Amino acid sequence: MKKRQTIISALRVFFALSITALLSACAAVSGTVTEVEHNAGDVISPSAANSPPGNVVNNPAEPAEGVFPEEALYQLLVADIALTRGQFEFALEKYLQQARETRDIEVIEVANRIASHQGDTSALLETALLWLEVRPNHGMAHRAALLAYALQAEPLKALPHAYWLYVTEGDIEAFLAVTAIGEDSGQALPKKDSVAPLIKAYENLALAPEKRPAVKLAQAILYRESGELETAVKTVEQFLALAPDNQRGLLFLAQTLHQQDRLTEAVSLLEEALQRMPDNRSLRLQYARFLTLTNRPHAIIQFEILRADNPHNQQVNFLLALLHLNQGAAALATDLFHQASSDPSLSSDAHYHLATIADRQGDRAGALQHYQLVRNGRNYLAAASRSALLLTELETLDSARNYLQKLRAEQPDQSPSLFQVESNLLLGSDQPAKAFTLLSEGLDAHPNDTQLLYARSMVAELQDNFQLAERDLRALLTQDADNSAALNALGYTMLLHTDRHKEAHKLIKRAYLLNPGEPAILDSLGWVLFTLGDAQQALPFLEKAMAIMVDPEIAAHLGEVQWFLGDRQAAIQTWKRGLEQAPQHRIIQETIERHRKQYGEQLDADAFGIESTSTNFESSSGEHTP
Repeated sequence: MKKRQTIISALRVFFALSITALLSACAAVSGTVTEVEHNAGDVISPSAANSPPGNVVNNPAEPAEGVFPEEALYQLLVADIALTRGQFEFALEKYLQQARETRDIEVIEVANRIASHQGDTSALLETALLWLEVRPNHGMAHRAALLAYALQAEPLKALPHAYWLYVTEGDIEAFLAVTAIGEDSGQALPKKDSVAPLIKAYENLALAPEKRPAVKLAQAILYRESGELETAVKTVEQFLALAPDNQRGLLFLAQTLHQQDRLTEAVSLLEEALQRMPDNRSLRLQYARFLTLTNRPHAIIQFEILRADNPHNQQVNFLLALLHLNQGAAALATDLFHQASSDPSLSSDAHYHLATIADRQGDRAGALQHYQLVRNGRNYLAAASRSALLLTELETLDSARNYLQKLRAEQPDQSPSLFQVESNLLLGSDQPAKAFTLLSEGLDAHPNDTQLLYARSMVAELQDNFQLAERDLRALLTQDADNSAALNALGYTMLLHTDRHKEAHKLIKRAYLLNPGEPAILDSLGWVLFTLGDAQQALPFLEKAMAIMVDPEIAAHLGEVQWFLGDRQAAIQTWKRGLEQAPQHRIIQETIERHRKQYGEQLDADAFGIESTSTNFESSSGEHTP
């Protein structure tokens, strides 16, 4: 039996970790109710909590002691061998059978841990309840039941066990963890209505006066998660009236006030609390975070206080570095980012900021080194793209392409995006044919990938291959019919390459209804209306697009409509604004040149500071997309 004892010990560690993970994740979140076992009006007492829900024997038989029957030993040996071979499903079946028959506490515990490992919620609940029958006053048994009901999204059934742990062991984490149960239950009731029974069940718990305040905190969590922020504030204030220096309650109130856009009150709350508890790091950290929104120099002071107390807290170092960088203190930021990069969870972000600092200072080699150390996170693709550009400058285009190909092998999940980065590199090197071939290879590797379909359609349009561009965009829209960027791209390219203007208008109008604030879509809608002969209706869309984003192509279109409507001085001013953004942009150059040839002295090209020729213009994709 020595081997079985070893397995029991190992699984005991696993189970403890799984319970800890559940409670930690639940600490600050609330959930919903899917099924009510206790009536909300019933008061739960400690004796009720000691009797687990379900099919419970009121007077459980004594657990088996001594030597197991020969058949039981054989079945357990078979199960142990299955465990060593990783055959967990078979082992669970055997252990579950012996747990029922022997009622041995160690066999029950092992069966419960295997069920947890396998995610078998039915077996997990059965073994937890059996555990409670054998050991009704065992804390781990109640934790097992709490976990089982949590996984089955049944908070009202979990509450008695959390209550027992709170009353008997003072475990407030378990007590509050129930507020998180049922978050993903998929039940159809509105959240406000679904948490009401749980709020009432907390209220009806029989608790000693000194433990009673925790009920208010649990209820406040539930109110906030159901969207009742004002009630949550009032409820946690009631809690704080009983426990004014409770860290959890103060943080909860401050965060809820922030959710209500009452940031000044949240800052004042924490400021007053820190006067009473100046050594509370959690309160000071939240205070410093809020100050980054209202008073960054003062936020730096607070982060420096935190850092002085613990200079090796890399999260604080990272946040302080961001503040210094924002205030223009690049040297201070650089030192702190270097320190923060030693934390694996912060390393990529820290190296990205170190890279951007080096980039701005003209240290391209140093920047490249840091960009290449960005291994994950939200800045991964930006770092890969910039690395490729720097490799092209410092070495060769082939070096950059080889680097991106290496990244695709290392990060297969990022492969479609990395194909796009490489295609953009080729387009920037004036090699659209190679970019098209590369994107086709990407689609061979990732069939029907929407990003690659969109990218290839834009390159196809660059090469005047509207037929393929339309095919790719329609393939994309088959998968995502409400993709406003694809709808706009298809409508605009159709406008450029065909006489199907009414069809283009329908596509662009649909894109506009989906995303009415996007300047490229506004411009497309204005331009298609103009081509359909409605300049007056087109004008406000183009003016709004230009107000959002000063872009040479938008300027070309808006100026065209203004000129057509007789406001030629406005047109000239609009074109000038567009030229300030991109003096050699092909579309605006061609627009001005066309009008100059037609109207002569009324539109002197010299007034724009451009050559009176339409040759040697900077190429433009014409894709007209966001």
